[in-house]
Amino acid sequence: MIGKPQDGIEPNFASLVGGIVVGVAILVLWCAIARDLDVLSPVSLIAGIVLAAATAIWIRLANL
Repeated sequence: MIGKPQDGIEPNFASLVGGIVVGVAILVLWCAIARDLDVLSPVSLIAGIVLAAATAIWIRLANL
């Protein structure tokens, strides 16, 4: 309606799905590269999880 103030922009459902898909893709690629370089360890796996989660959260919050 005209004149009604908005409470804020609602994050789109697509950004949630996109964030999850991109996060999983980043983690899969991270593990594949780490395996090919023979550096797959718990430390590198944790680093990949952190990177994937941070990217997924950024995509969700940026509503991309």
